[in-house]
Amino acid sequence: MYSGITPDALFLLAQNKHENDKAFYDAHKTEINKQVFEPLSQIMLDLADDFAQLDPHMCLLPQKAMSRLRRDTRFTKEKHLYRDNVWMMFMRHKADIDPYLYPCMWFEIKPAEGYFSCGVCAYNPQPKFMQFMRERMDDEFLQAAQCAINGGCDLLLESYKRPKVEQAAPALLPYLNAKHFQFWHKNEDLSLLQTEALIMHLRAVYRALHPMYTWLLNIAQEYYIELAIAEGG
Repeated sequence: MYSGITPDALFLLAQNKHENDKAFYDAHKTEINKQVFEPLSQIMLDLADDFAQLDPHMCLLPQKAMSRLRRDTRFTKEKHLYRDNVWMMFMRHKADIDPYLYPCMWFEIKPAEGYFSCGVCAYNPQPKFMQFMRERMDDEFLQAAQCAINGGCDLLLESYKRPKVEQAAPALLPYLNAKHFQFWHKNEDLSLLQTEALIMHLRAVYRALHPMYTWLLNIAQEYYIELAIAEGG
């Protein structure tokens, strides 16, 4: 049963970031786990059946899917010890993925920016993989994209300055000229986080994303097969 993520929980995340102090975090760790990370785990468990049917190899262990509050500040200018946003990634176990091209769905809460989001993308689309994907974009891909859009998701992409492709079906051109893309659903109604209505809402959005996840998964599997053949040859 989803217990909800309350305004007090979001305030606690913000306060923890503001304090920027390990002693403060240690003193409130149990509270943070109970108010934030336990409900996040419940979201995954409530959606687990849907995800398992979509991809039987998806990692559905909450502790493997959830973000950590402690930041790695070694290589960043931002030196806050803790973040105030939290997320989960629904994908195959990273240890089984090399070089991380399989699709990923996610759920993220950004309290400071006033929204939560969910969506689907290729986890780490390298240029060779994107080219492989472009060559296989077809009507099935467009149907999956339309299903995502009809389900309340927007297309986010970064395009090349010089088009990769100039002549193609108009509906395909934005994707063919993209460095990478994702479909995401942004919701600014943070009150939805407090009740089980969130689970129903997310279930509907993720189901609209199922066709795109499946298409991306099939492309990734084809790519790995070609890599294996090339390496074997």
